[in-house]
Amino acid sequence: MKLSALALGLSLFVAAPALAQQPAGYQIALDLQKVSNDQVRVVINTPPVKEAKATYVMPSVVPGSYSKKDYGRFVTGFTAYDKKGKKLKVTKDGANLFLIDNAPSLARLEYSVDDTWDVKQDDAFIFQPGGTNFDAGKNFVLNHYGLYGYLEGYKMQPYQVTVTKPATFYGATSLAAQHPAPTQDVFSAPSYVALADAPILYSKPDTASFSTGGARISVAVVSETGAVQAAQVREIMRPMAEALTKYFGQMPVPEYHFLMYFPSFGSALASEKGGYGAMEHSYSSLYFLPEVPDADRLRSMVQEVASHEFLHMLAPLNIHSREIGEFDFRNPQMSQHLWLYEGVTEYIAQLVQVRGGLTSPEQFQQRIKEKIDKADKFPTISFTEMSRKILEPPYKDMYDNVYEKGALIGLLLDIRIQELSQGRQSLRDVLLALRQKYGPTRSFEDKDLIPEVVALTSPAIQQFFDQYVIGSQPLPYAEYFDKIGWRFQGEGQSKIKAFGNLGFRYDTDKKLFRAAQTKPEQNAFGLNEGDAILAVNGTALDMTNAEKLLRPLVEPASLEPVTVRFQSGTAPVQEKKATPREFDVTLKNVLEVNPAATPAQRALGEKVLAPLR
Repeated sequence: MKLSALALGLSLFVAAPALAQQPAGYQIALDLQKVSNDQVRVVINTPPVKEAKATYVMPSVVPGSYSKKDYGRFVTGFTAYDKKGKKLKVTKDGANLFLIDNAPSLARLEYSVDDTWDVKQDDAFIFQPGGTNFDAGKNFVLNHYGLYGYLEGYKMQPYQVTVTKPATFYGATSLAAQHPAPTQDVFSAPSYVALADAPILYSKPDTASFSTGGARISVAVVSETGAVQAAQVREIMRPMAEALTKYFGQMPVPEYHFLMYFPSFGSALASEKGGYGAMEHSYSSLYFLPEVPDADRLRSMVQEVASHEFLHMLAPLNIHSREIGEFDFRNPQMSQHLWLYEGVTEYIAQLVQVRGGLTSPEQFQQRIKEKIDKADKFPTISFTEMSRKILEPPYKDMYDNVYEKGALIGLLLDIRIQELSQGRQSLRDVLLALRQKYGPTRSFEDKDLIPEVVALTSPAIQQFFDQYVIGSQPLPYAEYFDKIGWRFQGEGQSKIKAFGNLGFRYDTDKKLFRAAQTKPEQNAFGLNEGDAILAVNGTALDMTNAEKLLRPLVEPASLEPVTVRFQSGTAPVQEKKATPREFDVTLKNVLEVNPAATPAQRALGEKVLAPLR
């Protein structure tokens, strides 16, 4: 996520009748009309405390991030007051803990918070969808865990957040809300865990919605140049949501909110260390994705990212261990089941797209091959062990593998379940059975999940987990893909058409594309690293047509010649025509349909990828 001091008087709390109705719990006030230096002032009326010393906790880690963030480092001027307005002694302990003396007399906390999007994008930078953005008069991204925490032992108390905001702003969120005045919103949540699970996107409204499977799906968009509209995103989301409805039978949630921020390519917020992507929540997901003017590229990007985040409404919302359901923001204990939360979620996201007709079987197979390629870059270790220790080295550097090997585990597990049941049961059936038993408010014990999956399927499934999830044996791609009529080779020979080693990157300062990862002798056009690409086949190159014009230079579909106009530094503009050549290459992880597959193999493959009806 990306990404000024404001003084709120006590009178605000006295004057707000909604706060007086809820004496228990936390009453928080934010004033988004008074922001300077990218700081927001936080004022909190606290619940009664029994202990002599209280510890106010800002999160170290938040659900869905799997890495330490230390949100307390953005807090300044932390002050505690008793009921008479007298300051209490406060001692800071590390980045995230504030120790308050004489805690039974504590009545109010006040401090300022910096947003996270505007800080230096170094190794400590918080991924934009997990942070905060305070852009006065334009928009605010409020992830609550970046603004306030809780008193140790009082995390499950109710929260009420009163926001003073510009009258023209709308706060898109899944939180329960009241609107007592055009410039005031009041949000409520039963606990800190629930509050942290529901970010707010404030801006002048650009919203759209639709219904499917008994759920209302809402879209809110902030697009820095207006290149992306909520109605446009809604039409991207609709077929995906309808495919999910067919997959599940009905939506697992009554409502869902897509909160989407699209920075321009030249934006000061444009991602460096943070990258682009999204963060899931139970009833919403928050996105930071580049404005892509090409409609097809926008659809592909949004569909790919959103399908994964959307599916988190199944796991971990409806299927989660105690480590997730009672998340410890201070010293989290991590679950061993990232293979489920992220891996199976990613597999189902890809599966629903192909079964729903949003991608082709060939595209699905290619994505599986790409995941095998990426998984190969990681060591072969126990996935449950990595998951438990994902915050520690060396495992924290292996996190991305949850989307690669994790998804492959999901596919192979699905194949095995369908094979053993002769097509009568699938991984989907197992997930729906677990959802029926647990749901949003009931957690399972971490150690019990795999035995429960085995009990729901077949004793033979235990061997799969012992070898490939708990154990560290390499996934048996060739054996399992053979079951569904695919052929896998770790290495194979082929011919490719190419202009040589050639890539491209976008120069955000100059707003043009440059040659990348190449040398003149390595490509047919004689391009140097950094040469500006001006036109292809006489058509001027810009962001709207880049995919169409540059893709054939990287992956030519024919042997037709192509003319490129380019410039090296300040030298005169040049133009050169070249024809791709065929190269004999050694390919890794060759995955293709087996033309000699048996009827039984084809039948199981068709069962796994059957179109949704």
